[in-house]
Amino acid sequence: MRLFQVPIAHRGLHDETSPENSLSAYKKAVEHGYNIETDVHLLKDGKVVCFHDFSVGRMIKGKSDKIEDLTYEDLCKDEYLLPNGERIPLFEELIGLVDGKVDILCELKSINFYKFDLESKVYELIKGKPWIKVQAFNPFTIVWFAKNAPEVCRGQLATNPANSILRFLQSVAGPFRMLKRSRPDFLAYDILKLPDQKINEIVKKYNMKLLTWTVDTDEKVATAHGSNADNIIFEKIRPVSFKEN
Repeated sequence: MRLFQVPIAHRGLHDETSPENSLSAYKKAVEHGYNIETDVHLLKDGKVVCFHDFSVGRMIKGKSDKIEDLTYEDLCKDEYLLPNGERIPLFEELIGLVDGKVDILCELKSINFYKFDLESKVYELIKGKPWIKVQAFNPFTIVWFAKNAPEVCRGQLATNPANSILRFLQSVAGPFRMLKRSRPDFLAYDILKLPDQKINEIVKKYNMKLLTWTVDTDEKVATAHGSNADNIIFEKIRPVSFKEN
């Protein structure tokens, strides 16, 4: 499977002129033949947008809105443009741009335990497109896909979070306690926490592949190899390949 053979560009192949999760960063990834990792949120008007943070302040100077409180019409205004003048893209724009040339690894930024609007909207957009995979920190998101869209390749993100909500999700109702329900195809684990024999045992027990993020130095590439990772989610470096499967 291409997801486990071709390195994955974290938020696209972003640099000084192409911000993370921008169409220009995605285009560069496609041009270089890399798979693409992207983050998605649900806007107030129900559209799915490519953006990482829960608020826009880090990427858009002078603004502090929560992304979920904005509409696509809002994002088209000049005051919400990215630093290089691009508009924050819709997920469907990324899908149209890629059109199966590489794989897309879509991270759903959801912290809901009972409401799955983002999951449903994403599935509507990716149904019948096996070159688009999903992942999430929220184990309930992965359970939703296992139940409602079992044909979609899905992965559980995990680390040792400082955020209290993520700490809850990854302890009391965390991913390792829910693997029998979510049945992920892969585990995407923090490179800073590897190598870890327990992680390798979990991956083997549940017959998962192992991805690791965010790999941004040659030393971390070596750590990924030494941890028996199947592929890397990278930035800053330009890996030619990772490993054949």
